[in-house]
Amino acid sequence: MPTKDGPGKTRHSHPGVQIAEAPLGSLLLQAVRFHAALAASLLAELGLVAPQEVVLLYLQDHGRVPQSELVRFMGRDRSTVTATLQAMERAELVVRTPSRTDQRAMDVDLTEAGRALCPRIRAAWAELEHLTFGRLSASQCEELRAGLVAVRDTARARNEERASSRE
Repeated sequence: MPTKDGPGKTRHSHPGVQIAEAPLGSLLLQAVRFHAALAASLLAELGLVAPQEVVLLYLQDHGRVPQSELVRFMGRDRSTVTATLQAMERAELVVRTPSRTDQRAMDVDLTEAGRALCPRIRAAWAELEHLTFGRLSASQCEELRAGLVAVRDTARARNEERASSRE
């Protein structure tokens, strides 16, 4: 991500930390950092910030849902999700209404504006995919996908093991 340092001077942002004891982990963190920055740029063009686009696509796929379902899906604490949804309500992308079945709970649904934004979000994610992985061959993409699935699943299992051992 080049930045202007002055007249005629371009400086490239630092890729991130490189830890000799964790070469793959530090490289993965660098890749995620640049991928996230590129995603943020594409989302900004739509007037969104992460994870608002994920909320909108989830609602498009699942319809009206309890707010607690979004908390579980996003894996974030309730107050963080509430703040995200409040910002999205102010932007008239979602509407929160009292649950029909539980007076203490809120349901969340798309507004017409939120629904209309979903195809553009999907297009931005497709562009992000192309910009990030477009130089890889089909076989490289498949190997990367398989490797990332294995890493994700291993990290998830180890995280769950550690959490259960602390209980």
